[in-house]
Amino acid sequence: MKVIALADVHQSEQHWERLVEAVCDQKPDLVLIAGDLLPKYDGILPQVNYIARIKDYSRAIKDNGAELVLVLGNDDNQLAIPEMEQGDREGLWHYVQDRCRQVTGYTLCGCPWINDYPFAYKYWVAAESREDLSVSPFQLGPPAIINEKNEVEEIPNLEAYLKNKPSIREALQKMAERVEDFSRSIWLIHCPPTGLDLDLCGSGDRVGSPQIYEFIREKQPLITIHGHIHEAPACNGGVWARKVGRTMVIQPGQSFEELNYVTFDLSNGEINEMEHSVYGVYEG
Repeated sequence: MKVIALADVHQSEQHWERLVEAVCDQKPDLVLIAGDLLPKYDGILPQVNYIARIKDYSRAIKDNGAELVLVLGNDDNQLAIPEMEQGDREGLWHYVQDRCRQVTGYTLCGCPWINDYPFAYKYWVAAESREDLSVSPFQLGPPAIINEKNEVEEIPNLEAYLKNKPSIREALQKMAERVEDFSRSIWLIHCPPTGLDLDLCGSGDRVGSPQIYEFIREKQPLITIHGHIHEAPACNGGVWARKVGRTMVIQPGQSFEELNYVTFDLSNGEINEMEHSVYGVYEG
């Protein structure tokens, strides 16, 4: 079974077209997108109008024989969630936010939640754990959320907001309870784990999640796919995959110029012929 894995398609509006081209060329059985689907050139508020175009691209992917599995990410307007669920019901994709789904003989799980970052939009931000809120000491603007009227609304107390929603650890553990065989599970986790250089920013900051790393180390899923930090492979010397025990951790990164994605063959729980569209063959 051939797989294409990527994230952050929003980096360029043409990336969806490039993904369809890659599917036509590579002929995968499975396409996995670990969050940040919607272009934001006109801001986050108009993104809900873009879902119709994603449906067209998804039909093209499906027409080429591939199953599409995806989650939203921290730059996606949460008001798109009902449309994503509707597309799931229509069979256009498998929307796996905070849920597990059996697809092509594997358990696919999705976690869109990220730890706090400087940017204002906080819907997809969650505490690391109940004991560790991990609020960023630097903020580019007042913490905000998008309300039901698709208007920006300031969060008066970010710490209280985080305490009133499930943490990253809780979200992962809740899904883990539904997984019978972790060795045949694939996780789309938008935020990268800490400690592997897959979270390295252009500023030199490393912003990955300790809870995500601990989850991977403890549960040992077959594969985890991440995104969020587009420039990580460009900043860390071209590293886009690491092993944590038996788990293959993949973070393709993303760029404006060309579509970053990873292809690999998956056969009986074994990963073979893994290659990055820009950085080449995985050397281990």
